Amino acid sequence: MAVTKIPRKKSVTTAVEEEKSTTKAKATSAKKAAPKKVEPAEPKAKAPAKAPAKTRATKAVVVAKVEEPASEPVLSTPAEPQPVVRRAPATPALSPLAQTILTAICEGRAVEFIFADSDANAPRTFEPRHLTFDTLSQAWYVWGWDRRYNAERHHRVDLLAEVNAVEGVGRAAQGPYAEGTPANQIGGWLGGEPIAVRATLMKQWVFAVKQAPPAFPNFKIEDQGDGQALVSFSATDLRAIARWAMQFGEGVQVLEPARLVDRIKQVGAVWAGRDRLQATVAPTPKVSPRSEPPAEPHRSEPRHHRERESKPEREARTPREPEHEARPPRESGWEDAPQKSKPGKVEVIRFDRL
Repeated sequence: MAVTKIPRKKSVTTAVEEEKSTTKAKATSAKKAAPKKVEPAEPKAKAPAKAPAKTRATKAVVVAKVEEPASEPVLSTPAEPQPVVRRAPATPALSPLAQTILTAICEGRAVEFIFADSDANAPRTFEPRHLTFDTLSQAWYVWGWDRRYNAERHHRVDLLAEVNAVEGVGRAAQGPYAEGTPANQIGGWLGGEPIAVRATLMKQWVFAVKQAPPAFPNFKIEDQGDGQALVSFSATDLRAIARWAMQFGEGVQVLEPARLVDRIKQVGAVWAGRDRLQATVAPTPKVSPRSEPPAEPHRSEPRHHRERESKPEREARTPREPEHEARPPRESGWEDAPQKSKPGKVEVIRFDRL
């Protein structure tokens, strides 16, 4: 016998749940079948609409970040300093004339200078010692002994037209001098009787003299106490030696020779103006000579004889007549009246040019 199942009646709650499950399944299938819509990208500052509280917080943060640089500027990291590239100064070009002079200095020879302005400067034989380049004038200068004037001179090289080497000693060379003496040191350095010089140099000049080239042959400097130094050298021209010593003023004390000390004293007296002061002193007024008294007789005679002889002379004299008319009597109060004073004499003193 066959058994038939009778369907069980569903409750209200179960029926409602089934309907919900079917509707969900239909919705999910519809979503899968429908194409996805591309939504536009929202700005970063805006938050999603579901959380309004979060949106306000993010706006406040953004505003705070924007307002911070205005109140407190952000310090940027400094860039690393780059090395400054400086161009090396152009070396002064050695002109052909300066090159000829430099060669003569190295070889110990004298040269002949011919100037561009031959009317103002005649040709001469020159003993070069130093060749220097001056930064202020941007020119070459040569220093040495000028045989035309027998003195030390500076000459500017660009004012020369020719510089010719001199064969041998050259003209106007002083002598006697030892054999083998360089021709560019015959002048005021080795061209005659040598003069031995000794002087004490004060401490403010010791370093400068040590750094400078020697001014004379056999130049020696020896340190002493209190920072002073003893300088000794030999030369042949007293004027050149005196100029070298006087450039230090009170910073040098010459010990020998004695004639160098006397020459410096003479120059110092002229610098002090003693000769000018004596010339400008007002002349003293000349005093008129007084009348001499009458000659007295010889003292060996007795006194009463001299008186007798003088009496008749006095009696023989007659009163002289007044040459001028008598003055009128002075008025009363004349002594109280102010007397007119004569203007004083003005003495004019001539000053010689300094």
